[in-house]
Amino acid sequence: MKVAVVGKGGVGKTTIAACLARLLSRDGYSVIAVDADPSLNLAQAIGVPRDVADGAPILFDYEEFIKSRTLRPNGLYLMNPKVDDVVDRFGIKGPDGVRLLKLGAVRKGGTRCLCPEYAFLRALLSHLILGRKDVVILDMVAGLEHMSRGTARGVDLMLCVTEPSVKAIDVAIQMHKLSKDLEVKKFAIVINKVLSEDDVGVVRKALEGVEVAGIIPYDSSVIEADRKGLSLIDYEPESKAIQYINELKKYIEAFIK
Repeated sequence: MKVAVVGKGGVGKTTIAACLARLLSRDGYSVIAVDADPSLNLAQAIGVPRDVADGAPILFDYEEFIKSRTLRPNGLYLMNPKVDDVVDRFGIKGPDGVRLLKLGAVRKGGTRCLCPEYAFLRALLSHLILGRKDVVILDMVAGLEHMSRGTARGVDLMLCVTEPSVKAIDVAIQMHKLSKDLEVKKFAIVINKVLSEDDVGVVRKALEGVEVAGIIPYDSSVIEADRKGLSLIDYEPESKAIQYINELKKYIEAFIK
């Protein structure tokens, strides 16, 4: 089961992805959490100690490694480079047995084509999506770039986290449209930071016909945990947000079955 968590920046997707990874692992699933957001906050959100997280390898910092797997002497590059050893080589173990893989940023610039990096990334995510008997939680880069690059193609479930704001809803609408082009098996939204039923109504109206996988209330514990640099699930395990994320976890488990 492969779940991509997407959404506009700041909507809470990393917190939700991290808590889902921990909760699913506690239920006996073998969980790989992939931090595909260049901000690399997933380790902290999962609860990996800072010194361990800071010392963990960031895959896209290893440019020569990627070149060795993708480039050929004639200037061509492989569309399906070898990636089956990447999790074991670059992954770290977090709380509750979650395996974490930090991708980092695909570096931008005008010096050369970025095709090798994106080919490697697509191959890696395809391997995780198609080749492992695990639950894979992908915390995707905020916004729409990963959708246009096709890196989330073919995931089992795309959870688009949104909040009741015009900008966040607009991004969710675009992601829903693009998910169809990427052959995503199921697309659903998670409404986060909800203060009232009116908030839910605004999102439902704008995304009419799109399934709602979960509704998570605004919870100040999320902000407090982030301020202290702690995982929400460790800081306040009985918080409202955790209770509702646990319901979202059940939604995913039902989808697996």
